[in-house]
Amino acid sequence: MRSMPVPYSDLFLTEYATIDCEFPHRVADIYLAISSISEFIEPEPVDVEDLLPCHSTSLVESVQNHPEVFQIAVLSAGGAVKAAEIALYWSPFALIRPLGYHAGIDFNGGFCFFNNIAVAIRKLVVSGLIKKAPIVDIDLHYGNGTVDIFRNDPDVTFRNISGHSRENFFTQFEAAIEDAEGFDIVACSAGFDTYMHDWGQLLLASDFKTVGARIASCHKRIFSVFEGGYYLQDLGKNVRAYPDGFLEACS
Repeated sequence: MRSMPVPYSDLFLTEYATIDCEFPHRVADIYLAISSISEFIEPEPVDVEDLLPCHSTSLVESVQNHPEVFQIAVLSAGGAVKAAEIALYWSPFALIRPLGYHAGIDFNGGFCFFNNIAVAIRKLVVSGLIKKAPIVDIDLHYGNGTVDIFRNDPDVTFRNISGHSRENFFTQFEAAIEDAEGFDIVACSAGFDTYMHDWGQLLLASDFKTVGARIASCHKRIFSVFEGGYYLQDLGKNVRAYPDGFLEACS
């Protein structure tokens, strides 16, 4: 079985001002759980110029006012960009922190500073590597920042999975990926807080393997970016199930 490329840095374990549920142990536990199937790749921080196609100057400057946060936030965005670039030839999973999908053009919140997945997609577009992409958001929470950034962009579509039951989740998920082949790449905001013991109380651990397998089968170019997931006791197991599904589908 081929390993999965995983942009990751130990700097994502840095303590910075955030709330209790977004602690570094989330990433540390996932690292241990997926290490046997992963090829870890050190990302590089993005430049401010990479942020500005998605965020206002005032938002970027507001994060720069907190250097300890800014250093990690631009590295996290860089992890997403690295994943997007790798996805042109293989399917990676960016294990990054802080998460990003609640950061919009001129606002951030929900533990997010810059919108990692949006920065990555815009980087590919600006570089001329892709033209069209869907962002499939499987996190429990609505990616309001991603919507804000791409609201007026007809070439990037946002597909939010807001299932109120396990069955409805998969119905919406299948609808979100059914036309994937019509795009140049597929991006996934991969959150795991829909887990039955997490805030969402919807999915089994094995369901994340199913999601991984199905999204791996929908397109030859896919990258996934870690977002939410807060039930630490099972988080590593849940995230491990996702690349397991990917790798089995691609074997």
